[in-house]
Amino acid sequence: MKSSSRAATAADAGRVIASPLVPKDYRIILPSMPSGEAMRRAVALHCDVSGRLYRIDDFRKPLKDLGVIQQVSGIGAYPMPHVCLLNMKTEQAKKALTDAGILKVKDRVCLVIDLTRQEVKMKLHWLAFGVTKDAIRRAFYEYGDVKEVTDDRWRVENFEGVESTTRVIRMQLRDGVSVDQLPHQVRIGSSTALVMVPGRPPLCLRCQSTGHMRRDCKVPRCSECHSFGHQQDECNRSCA
Repeated sequence: MKSSSRAATAADAGRVIASPLVPKDYRIILPSMPSGEAMRRAVALHCDVSGRLYRIDDFRKPLKDLGVIQQVSGIGAYPMPHVCLLNMKTEQAKKALTDAGILKVKDRVCLVIDLTRQEVKMKLHWLAFGVTKDAIRRAFYEYGDVKEVTDDRWRVENFEGVESTTRVIRMQLRDGVSVDQLPHQVRIGSSTALVMVPGRPPLCLRCQSTGHMRRDCKVPRCSECHSFGHQQDECNRSCA
């Protein structure tokens, strides 16, 4: 069964960059990145994937031109060759980078991403038709501000444009909230939606652990207590 999935872009990577200076075909491929208070002086530099490989010398000129090269306290690939983690000595130096938003590295667009204020795009699966945008916003209120909710519509023959049970939401996470803290399932109205965040390990709906999907689950289930993680001959079920 075909879905409406697309190639990795800004939306699919989990962070959204809106700027007329960024080409429409610019591909954003990000790993799971650190976030929160520990990153208060750090940024991620996302370089154009078509320009790989990148070396530390490639960042000298843009950082010099911005006047912050002397404020760099740490720099290195993380963990993809086109993604650089950059730590600054002061928050003012970091602000100069985030205010710039875009650098030119090897004459290509390099995005500056503030890791303390993540904007993510994620998909909600198994939502009943008629669930309102306000209901979705309320469900995620404690995690951040939902900026946009869109329908994920079918693109297969004879079903073009038909609404699916999937919604795509764009949300600004609250300070101190990381992608890993977002729920894997959330109750919205009469639906229990599955929350899929790009780059985050999935939840197994069989054993309820993370790191694999239900179809790949090999965790044993006890026939005595019906719990996962052990066999019947290992069961220590209490008689109480």
